Amino acid sequence: CKPSCAWSGKASLAGGSTPVTTCDKSNNPLTDVNARSGCDGGPAYQCSNESPWAVTDKLAYGFAAVNIAGGSESSWCCACYELTFTSGPVSGKKMVVQATNTGGDLSGNQFDLSM
Repeated sequence: CKPSCAWSGKASLAGGSTPVTTCDKSNNPLTDVNARSGCDGGPAYQCSNESPWAVTDKLAYGFAAVNIAGGSESSWCCACYELTFTSGPVSGKKMVVQATNTGGDLSGNQFDLSM
């Protein structure tokens, strides 16, 4: 599907900035921010480059669907967050994510990492 933050007007962006880029089914970037989501019969999908990558063994960057209690979609979209993992094999490691989607099934203060 097209990430929710890819729609025009979802967030206040710096001058010259555009919403989250979308791609067609062959992963070619689209220039029309108003292209319908592939989930609704349109050509727009999340691009495959929205995958996480490691910077060091303790830090990674990535993208996520976000829902922050007390906020709104306009405050989450395109914002960046530093996450610290607290359990499992990644305990103590950090990840900086950019919110590219709102994840309609998320509760407050949840992050759904893009893979």
